[in-house]
Amino acid sequence: MYLSSKKHILSNTLILATVIQFVSVILQFVIASILQDGSGINGMPSDSVWSLQHTVTAFSTILILVVFVFAIKKVKGYIGVVDKEDRAMMGRLQEDSFGEDLSALPGEMIQKLLFVWEVILVGVGFMQTLVLVMYRKLIVDLTAIDESGMSMTKVYGSIDGFKNLTMVFTLLLGIVITSVVLENRQFTVLSIVIAVLFLVAFCIFDVKKADLFGVRPGTDWNSVVFYLISTVGMIIFSLYLRIRYRGV
Repeated sequence: MYLSSKKHILSNTLILATVIQFVSVILQFVIASILQDGSGINGMPSDSVWSLQHTVTAFSTILILVVFVFAIKKVKGYIGVVDKEDRAMMGRLQEDSFGEDLSALPGEMIQKLLFVWEVILVGVGFMQTLVLVMYRKLIVDLTAIDESGMSMTKVYGSIDGFKNLTMVFTLLLGIVITSVVLENRQFTVLSIVIAVLFLVAFCIFDVKKADLFGVRPGTDWNSVVFYLISTVGMIIFSLYLRIRYRGV
């Protein structure tokens, strides 16, 4: 089943989400310019400015999520007027009757693309916030080394998770896209569980063993969780696909 070519729901939603992100960046710049009092660390914003900037980021991310939720709901409303088993036939009738007056993609595909872009934009915003938080923590730890002789082990624990961050996000994105294509919401729940496990390992667990200048590199919980996800977890995920879906 197709929508009218005049709807432009996907493109309008992406434009609106981009505008929200841009306004968020401008607001953060204004906040830093007006409120920065020189009390930050190594030129970084002070705690009050930092908190306000993250509040703006969180609000913009939630707003983008709401925009996509309403867009998906709108598409569902349009295609919901026809029973699911009749939509393929309706699509063929629409192609024969309306031609170029129809959207380039079926309504179901537009709905799936909206969900994928929702995950990408909201996920990127969340990951960017996490990276900035950990980067600030790293600067604080490095400053403490100069002042109190803090062990490099703690600093290593602050930065080690960065090497796995992008790979985890890529794995999660792959699971979510598979969820959209196969219309299986359990995969979306699985991606949330994986994200929570990684964040716990990233933000809470200390380094189990760190030998930064020795022969053997340190082993930390973040890496343990990541490699369990990327090996054991992916094998279980693949076996589930093999059993649940014929020929997949």
